[in-house]
Amino acid sequence: MTEVASEESQGKRSATPMGPVGGLERLRTNCKVLDTLTDGGLATGTITQIFGEKALGKSILSLQAALSTVSSGHSALILDTEQSYFSYLAPYWVPRLSMKLGQDFQLKHLKLEKIPKRVASGRGDKKKEPASRSQVITTLGSALNQLGIVYSESEIGSMADMVCPEFQLQLDDVKGPTAMVIQMPDVIDLLSLHGNVADKEVSEGGRVTLRLKRTPVYESALRQVIKETKAKLLVYDSISAPFKSTFPNTQDLPARSAGMAMILSHAQRLCVEFGIAVVVVSHVSIDPMHEWDRRPYGGVMLGHEAKFSFELTKGTSKRNKTAQEINPEEADDEDKELRRIWVQRHPAMGEYAKYGYSRVDSEGFH
Repeated sequence: MTEVASEESQGKRSATPMGPVGGLERLRTNCKVLDTLTDGGLATGTITQIFGEKALGKSILSLQAALSTVSSGHSALILDTEQSYFSYLAPYWVPRLSMKLGQDFQLKHLKLEKIPKRVASGRGDKKKEPASRSQVITTLGSALNQLGIVYSESEIGSMADMVCPEFQLQLDDVKGPTAMVIQMPDVIDLLSLHGNVADKEVSEGGRVTLRLKRTPVYESALRQVIKETKAKLLVYDSISAPFKSTFPNTQDLPARSAGMAMILSHAQRLCVEFGIAVVVVSHVSIDPMHEWDRRPYGGVMLGHEAKFSFELTKGTSKRNKTAQEINPEEADDEDKELRRIWVQRHPAMGEYAKYGYSRVDSEGFH
């Protein structure tokens, strides 16, 4: 867990201020080009999308934005749907970004455990504290063993999930500004985190659908985290991965759109209530008939919710011949570490009207 910075490190925070610009509060990312194109940093109260092809540094930029938020005195939460942060991103990049930002960071792994719905205890309005999912599995296993019924771990896990739809979080040891990560690779779990308890169903023809098991609630586990930790930044890295693995076919698009709509609408409500900035990282969809046409995965649904959208490309990639370069002095076709950040959507700019160059090296994005 990141400790509260000393007076010396607090003095270094002046390089990453947070302040209102154009009526919105901004969170600096310490990526100069992105901070310029966003008029001072990530806008609070709304959703910003960052998309691009693989291996361009989207997760590095997301982690840098989260740690920059912590360095300014606020907590940040990353929903890691690709399970990459603790496997290779954190060991390599956290020490380097600590050097860049002048503060010693650590990522706090928030572990979730599913629990049954609380039931009335019979004493007034108080509710009986439910067992944990692991306790449910143990009890179910003992009962099945006594009956002589053979079962697999996946089968008993599925049974436990049926009666344990809600998440429980332990936040007692989160003190001060902290960079937190929740690993959430499964789309059904991701929906549950957002207050939507649903089942995935597959028809005989292979079509995947979602079936809500109850009316969605706003008092979600995610809202609890944001409220109790006072997080100022929420990052989805990525929104694409769980949906691509769950809804692989075109016939699954209605369920994919519905699931994404539930998640993004919940995130937008959190933006408004708590004044946070939300960053949604997504992959690209490529039209096989027009390989030049690369659009963010998520389609119209994500396009409506994200008020700011930026595409990350290689330094030599072209999008709009008439686009304005904001830092042409940085152009270098021979620099393989150079990236272009394009304005794909901005309330005050046309589509792909501006772009700038950013260099990613061992200290992150510059």
